Amino acid sequence: MSIQTFVLLMAMILVVMAWWANTSKRNKIYCSFTRVNKTSINRFVKMTSRYVVFDGKRYDIVPRCVKFNWWDKGLVNWVFPQWVASLDFTYANRWPIDPETGRHAVISPEVRNAMNKEEWVKSYAKGFTPPTSRKLSFFQQYLPYITIGIVMLMGVYFYMNINNLNMNMQDVINQFNAIAR
Repeated sequence: MSIQTFVLLMAMILVVMAWWANTSKRNKIYCSFTRVNKTSINRFVKMTSRYVVFDGKRYDIVPRCVKFNWWDKGLVNWVFPQWVASLDFTYANRWPIDPETGRHAVISPEVRNAMNKEEWVKSYAKGFTPPTSRKLSFFQQYLPYITIGIVMLMGVYFYMNINNLNMNMQDVINQFNAIAR
């Protein structure tokens, strides 16, 4: 395998890893459940779920109790970490722990039935809402295009000079081999 093929293969692997890190946990909530004996069960559920099942019991998902954690577990997310919505549950109550008070959320069945879909969607999207729009400067407005242009120019430059890079890498390898002997 040549150096060019290896570098291209590694670049493709990095692109796939970034894509996987971005899409794998995008529409999921990380639910953590603590049992009586202080062991923990962790599970991902869809963002549209109304409950999660732990040890055969249903625990309700309350969107206003969602907090965001920095997810960096596993190789892919260690390289490309991301924010993940999460909820904490205990065996004592079917409601999640409210991150603002540190206690279980108290919601009566009447209030639960009165909540409509729009409130749920708004509370889910609370952490993802962009800031209010403001006028961008010329540089800020065209920065993505400038970045894409620079990356493309660098790609063309490296493609044109890949033989020099290959020869230089071969020289470095020969020097290491000469030192190692």
